[in-house]
Amino acid sequence: MKMRVAEDVSRMPQLIDRARRTLQVDQKAADAGVGDNPKTVSTSLDGNESEICAYFTGLVRRRREVCEAALARLQLDRKGTAAKIDIQQTRDSFARLLTAMEPVLEKLKSERSTALYQAKEAEGRALKHLRWFQQKHGLHYRAASYPESHVYHFATVAALAVVEWISLSTFYAEGSDFGLLGGVVIAMALSLVNISLAVLAGGLLRYVNHQSARRRRLALTAAACLYASFAMVTLAAAHYRVATNDIAQVQPAPSASGPAMPAFAGDADQWKAAKLAWQRFARNPIGFEDVFSWILVVLAVVFGIFASYKGYRLDDPYPGYGELDRELKRRRAMYEAAKADYCAEIDRVFEQTLKEQAHLLADVKSNIEYYQQLASRTDEQRRAFIREAAEIQDACNVVVKGYRQTNLRVRVSPAPTYFNDVVVFDDRLVKPPAGMSETEEWLSRSYENAMKEFSDLARQNDTTVQNLRTAEIRRRDYYFSKLERDIREKLVREEWEAKS
Repeated sequence: MKMRVAEDVSRMPQLIDRARRTLQVDQKAADAGVGDNPKTVSTSLDGNESEICAYFTGLVRRRREVCEAALARLQLDRKGTAAKIDIQQTRDSFARLLTAMEPVLEKLKSERSTALYQAKEAEGRALKHLRWFQQKHGLHYRAASYPESHVYHFATVAALAVVEWISLSTFYAEGSDFGLLGGVVIAMALSLVNISLAVLAGGLLRYVNHQSARRRRLALTAAACLYASFAMVTLAAAHYRVATNDIAQVQPAPSASGPAMPAFAGDADQWKAAKLAWQRFARNPIGFEDVFSWILVVLAVVFGIFASYKGYRLDDPYPGYGELDRELKRRRAMYEAAKADYCAEIDRVFEQTLKEQAHLLADVKSNIEYYQQLASRTDEQRRAFIREAAEIQDACNVVVKGYRQTNLRVRVSPAPTYFNDVVVFDDRLVKPPAGMSETEEWLSRSYENAMKEFSDLARQNDTTVQNLRTAEIRRRDYYFSKLERDIREKLVREEWEAKS
């Protein structure tokens, strides 16, 4: 407000000073006064005064044209904005948001009911099969026990294989039939074979817990064969280590006087360490001449025991029990996922309804607020014109008064009586241009009332949607309970029919 006052105060001197300089008011007043013009008996403005009034009325006229152009643009904007606002259609849109929810929910239920039924039935059959398996094999007293991750379960076995490989590589570093690299490869192969035999034997030992005597005998026989193979490979590896060590000790060292001669040449010498190891193994399988071979055997046995335990714990100790338990968990997870997806879809229906309502309210609110802003700007334009027209008229009177005062100082005869009068512009000139029509005023008031109505409708709809969501949750819980009960009854009927 203070800035507006300061602007008005500074504008008046500018208008007056510009008019005086442009029209040369003081000079013309003095020239007219020398000739005693205007005459004492004159009752109307002289030419100079008329020129001053014409100058300022021209300013008012130009300002009026600017105001009329601005008001015309505002009127076009109001017309375009009003075309976007349909109060009755907006009311209907708010009502349709709620009426459209029930068909969408029913359609969603009909689309997902088959998948939910099948998923729950598959879970029920998996549970029924598991209970039958527990009862048949006497496992009802405990749950299945097995590692959740096979990768983590076998990580320790892999570490043991690496340790055994490194140990064998250290023992086979010298004297191998195929050199250093060949010794490393042989060590890796032996460690993998040993660990694999132990894991397979441990896995077969689970069948010792089986009710079937035939399966128990087969499992024990197979495990015994695998452990025998494990023992043979372990002892053979130890004898091979002794053979490579003996060969390394008898190889001549390279002399400085010439290049070293190969210790063994030809195909006959290529398998010398293996032949020597086999001869020692055939003569005395557990006869070792150094402590390192026994260390190798002990390490292999310890690693084999641990690998067998890991093979035994690869699944539930009772064969087939863990697989059925995992199948039940998988079916249950599938049903829970389908159920969660169905619930999420229902929640999205409610969220989408609230989102559409918020968008609808924001859209109509934006249009109505913009229309009100256009109406306010129209009033501001008209008030600004009235203020500036009055300011120009006041400036005109100040300049005319200055002209008359200068004229009085110079002239000899008395001044005309009209010198005491003020200049008043034509009412048609200073009257502000037409603003909003009665129809537009009525629209503005109706929009204000409609905005309050729409806000109340939005709040009521929010409450209604929340109540519908609560009711849908209860109905959904009842639907799931009934679905699970129907599946149980169906499986019981099938069981009775099978028995009868």
